[in-house]
Amino acid sequence: MITKMRTEAQGDAVSDTSRVGGRQPSDWIESFAARFEAQEGMPLIAGRILAFLLICDPVERTAAELGAALSASSGSISTNVRLLLARGLISKTTRRGREAAVYQVREDAWANVMLRRLESVAEVSELTTGGLRMLSGQGDRADRIRKVDEFYSWLSGELSQLRGRWEAHSRRR
Repeated sequence: MITKMRTEAQGDAVSDTSRVGGRQPSDWIESFAARFEAQEGMPLIAGRILAFLLICDPVERTAAELGAALSASSGSISTNVRLLLARGLISKTTRRGREAAVYQVREDAWANVMLRRLESVAEVSELTTGGLRMLSGQGDRADRIRKVDEFYSWLSGELSQLRGRWEAHSRRR
């Protein structure tokens, strides 16, 4: 659950639980975390960290601030921050004169993370192609794999176009 926290920079209480658009941010964070867990297979706390970093103000937070805001242990924050860093979803910055590193969402990473995920799914076509070779000339058995191979081959072709369209779109913004 999200709590009131104190920021090092401001020294005063910052409420991250005030209603925004008729909804409690803590409810949205929990919904985001649950979806992130279901779709990405990542721990709920990783989804909470990511969701909190998406909506917090200021945009950078220390591990201690994340722990206080999310009522999570320092070990849990540390483990899941490393996981999010490895996935490229957040960045870590150190500042001269500040002892603790700060973390923030990498807004530019979302498209690349999703496109890489889709590309890894499309790589199933390598497996289906091998299955087709293995079952060459075996009628129904090969037809089942052929249908799967056809979809993944199509998906692979669409992904290169999708990446190009996204890059063109992001340049226009």
